[in-house]
Amino acid sequence: MEEAKNILFASNLSKEMETVFKHAATTAVYHKSRIIVVHVMEENDRSQKRMKTAFGEQLYEDLKSEHRQEARNILTGKNVDALKIRQAIAGFFKEDAEVNDAPDLISKILVTESPGIADEIAAIAVEENCGMIVMGCKQQGLLANAMGDHVVRKVLKRTSVPVLMVPLKR
Repeated sequence: MEEAKNILFASNLSKEMETVFKHAATTAVYHKSRIIVVHVMEENDRSQKRMKTAFGEQLYEDLKSEHRQEARNILTGKNVDALKIRQAIAGFFKEDAEVNDAPDLISKILVTESPGIADEIAAIAVEENCGMIVMGCKQQGLLANAMGDHVVRKVLKRTSVPVLMVPLKR
């Protein structure tokens, strides 16, 4: 792999992302890269219409805004769970002098909305000049392990940027 200035870490905000982030951080340190963290919220016209009808437009917009802010808080560490995750991640590297001596690995945190999560991840990887995308992948048998889950499969089809798939525990 050629030296990547940026590594895109795609997060779904689940606790399993600790393992995926560890791989992204280790790769970033090895390649002297920075990490761009992204969380994409899916925009779905059909479900949006149903939610607006059920809750009313203003309440729906308030809920969407609240979700976006909560995602930012988790990713920036302004949330108790996120703080625990960041502390656990720091603990992974306690004995690794190279990681501890590295400058802040995360250069940017993005929370976006898009009708297509995979399209958005692929586009951000290009826009941010990423040399690698790191994603978690659910394990579901031999073929699924090789191809990844739904979003990972779509990202693989839409990008020429190398993708590191980290299997998630069930």
